[in-house]
Amino acid sequence: MDEEAMEAMRHIMRSQAAFAGMEVLTYCFMANHFHIFVRLDPKETGNLDDAGLVGRFRALYGGTRCASVGIDADDLEVILRKNGNSAEGIRRRLKARMGDVSVFMREVKTRFTLWYNRKRGTVGTFWAERFRSVIVEADTEAQRMVAAYIDLNPVRAGLVEDAGAYAFSGFGEACVGGSAARRGIARIEGKRTWTTQWHERYRARLCSRMGPGMRPRRGNQKTAGAGAIKEDTMPGAVVAEEGSGLLSKIRAFSDSWVVGSVVWVESFCAANGWLGFRRGRKPQPLAEDGGADFATVATVLKRP
Repeated sequence: MDEEAMEAMRHIMRSQAAFAGMEVLTYCFMANHFHIFVRLDPKETGNLDDAGLVGRFRALYGGTRCASVGIDADDLEVILRKNGNSAEGIRRRLKARMGDVSVFMREVKTRFTLWYNRKRGTVGTFWAERFRSVIVEADTEAQRMVAAYIDLNPVRAGLVEDAGAYAFSGFGEACVGGSAARRGIARIEGKRTWTTQWHERYRARLCSRMGPGMRPRRGNQKTAGAGAIKEDTMPGAVVAEEGSGLLSKIRAFSDSWVVGSVVWVESFCAANGWLGFRRGRKPQPLAEDGGADFATVATVLKRP
């Protein structure tokens, strides 16, 4: 993805999240992959009233018609108000697309592919693989650690020295005044509203978690800031040595099933029947960078 594509992807992500009832905590779009960290409560969709349903519909479609139901937001409002024979069916069809990470990702990726093919005159699929999801314990150090790992992607790749200088991440968007991104940073810090204090606290957290062992990378590097992505010389760029905090690649944050404290992961998996199967696998603690109190299930534990 180039800069134009990343901007399109951001718009698609935001509108789709508003429709699905998901809060984007942070994200990062790179040239060949992306991360999106969302918070959701399926109960909110189940309890959604007609006014909320119309609002979500309008957030995604604006004034255009939805092809699957053949109506626009104004039509939907009238139909739901009249509450005729078709109203309940439309409610079910729309709510089935909300509050579900798999449906959210499918629609984000499909909408981007359609945009890309129209823009570039190409055909076929854009994405090479299916997405992978990780369940993260909410309102904890685990949540903050995963968010920091995502926002440090461009630093880890040697594109920028300061995560806030990368335009296509949650923290980068927050640094230039993006209100939705700032709400996400506030939520990561356990607050409802953004303040300069929480913004700087998050920045300090990113810096502290880059870890020791950094060295300058010299030569021709890809850089990305508020402007276009380009080839440039970046003598001061930092990259990670092995074991250097969140500047090292931690596969648990992309390839595991559950991340959180040991106690929470064990209770979560036990409640869902995921422990004791497959040779009695247990949650494995993260590497030293993650802290001894955090655990992860390294693979999906299938039911027998």
